[in-house]
Amino acid sequence: MRELNFQFSCQLAFSQPVTDHAFLLRCLPRRAPGQEILSLALQVLPESLHLSEGRDSFGNTTLAGWLSEAHSELSYQVSGLIRRDDSQRKWTDCPPCCRYPSALTRSSVEMEAFLQDLSLTGTPEEKADTIAAAIHKRLEYLPGSTNISTTAAEAFSQGKGVCQDFAHIFLALTRLAGIPARYVCGLPQGEGATHAWAEIWQEGRWLGFDPTRNRRADETYIVLGVGRDYGDCPIERGIFRGIALQTQQAFMQVWAKE
Repeated sequence: MRELNFQFSCQLAFSQPVTDHAFLLRCLPRRAPGQEILSLALQVLPESLHLSEGRDSFGNTTLAGWLSEAHSELSYQVSGLIRRDDSQRKWTDCPPCCRYPSALTRSSVEMEAFLQDLSLTGTPEEKADTIAAAIHKRLEYLPGSTNISTTAAEAFSQGKGVCQDFAHIFLALTRLAGIPARYVCGLPQGEGATHAWAEIWQEGRWLGFDPTRNRRADETYIVLGVGRDYGDCPIERGIFRGIALQTQQAFMQVWAKE
């Protein structure tokens, strides 16, 4: 069991004012057995912005917002204290969608051959360890080499990507091996950018794997959202009226409570 302080901030800037800005945020920690929210604070600017809290079909907490007046910036910051205790995770069914390829996790002939060469044995957990280590060895971590629409097959073919791509390839290969798995986005202990990893379903429990870092995603990771792939749980998504370029600056920090 661990108690983790966290803060996450994001600022959206537009090259010229925009209006009728509708967006959906998944910036709040997920409420689920094994992850308890002890305290939480949220600040959003402009202050006139109204948010409505809800849940999506995967159980992620969502914040829907609408800003009609002209604006050049929108920012949000969330902070708090989380108790992570994987021993409290309860038995759960596995959604059928986590057993099959999704839009961003379809495999290729090249990936199928790669999986066959691994000669997987043992439990799903042991197979997932082997797959994660093989991906970590096979791929180069290179920021800017892919984008949010890059598929697992495309990233695998070029041999480089970022955490999202490592997770998508892991999902494609584990599902191909008959292991149900889901995409996870959130905040690992440390500071910098948000992160993506994956969880496999074994005997009614979800187990976390981080192929980017070649390690287990344990109680030092805070979950924001889960889904079939990135497309199901982006931290921020929206549309606006206007002709403007959008830039984003985000920063997160997670540290153990003293």
